[in-house]
Amino acid sequence: RIRAGCAAMRRGILGDPRAHRGPARSSHSSPARAQPRGPAPWVRVPTRSMATGGNNVDTERRKANARAVRAVPIRVILVSKGGGKDMDNACGEWSGRIGRYAPFDEITVKTNPKNAKDPKAQMEGEGERVMKHIDSRDLVVLMDEGGKDLTSEALAELVAEAGDGGYGGLVFAVGGPFGHGAAVRERADRTIRLSSMVMNHQVARLVLLEQIYRAWTILRGEPYHH
Repeated sequence: RIRAGCAAMRRGILGDPRAHRGPARSSHSSPARAQPRGPAPWVRVPTRSMATGGNNVDTERRKANARAVRAVPIRVILVSKGGGKDMDNACGEWSGRIGRYAPFDEITVKTNPKNAKDPKAQMEGEGERVMKHIDSRDLVVLMDEGGKDLTSEALAELVAEAGDGGYGGLVFAVGGPFGHGAAVRERADRTIRLSSMVMNHQVARLVLLEQIYRAWTILRGEPYHH
């Protein structure tokens, strides 16, 4: 009784601390949820055009690079033993895309067709086969590790040159393991390279096809290249 009386006196003087507490919280009540907040005013929310691969800067640049080009047949001549089913399927996808813009085909010349032991003789044998697929009116581009570096835009200009310059076709020649024969080198109008690094011929083939497709999208002002 004495303790109960003292407690009652303290409540009377200081007040009941339970009176200052909020309502009792049920053990079954869910925790308060944070209210969703919008983006900070300095955060730029991506628009639909940016999310799909373009913005105003890219659009203006594509329009500036776009131009009318006469499409000429494009041919890739590759000296190789073959790339296998998977590589052929991958390259076939890019070949189909190029075909939307210009007639396109690939020709594979067998490596070392004369079974020569001397590398120089091997190159000459391969070169003879390559020359059979080149017409006198073709613009011939030699793919060689000692060739000139080109940007994708510069390659697009090369594709356009074939059409605007009155050529009958555009040929890209990829040599064998030892390079190109003398006849092919003498016939070439341009010599370029895809990289300063040495590539497997089938890898070079795939990269070249993608770049030819990219060149056409640049000339058409399409959003693939940005």
